[in-house]
Amino acid sequence: MKPFERVKPRKFRKTPKKTKPYAAEYKTSKHKCALCSSIMHGMPHGKRSSEVRKLSKTERRPTAIFGGVLCNKCRTLIAEESAKVKYGIKKFDDVPIKYRHYVEVMLNKVE
Repeated sequence: MKPFERVKPRKFRKTPKKTKPYAAEYKTSKHKCALCSSIMHGMPHGKRSSEVRKLSKTERRPTAIFGGVLCNKCRTLIAEESAKVKYGIKKFDDVPIKYRHYVEVMLNKVE
């Protein structure tokens, strides 16, 4: 085995003479939402990380606010919470702790 292959994850393949190790190639998994862990749409998956790096910025993630971090449902929920805080319907302390960071960022970006 070559020196640069030693750090790669190894699998074994049986041949007629002996079992030989070979460097396994793994693909990236699907991206998940930071809040609800649902699968994110519009994000590349199944490619190696080196291939994803070569894509342009717009091919890597959506350009919407929290694109590539939150799914559509969570993003609308955060937008609603931040609107309630902004217009005084709800206090910032009443927002669930899970959402506070995102609401704070949304308030800073919108203003």
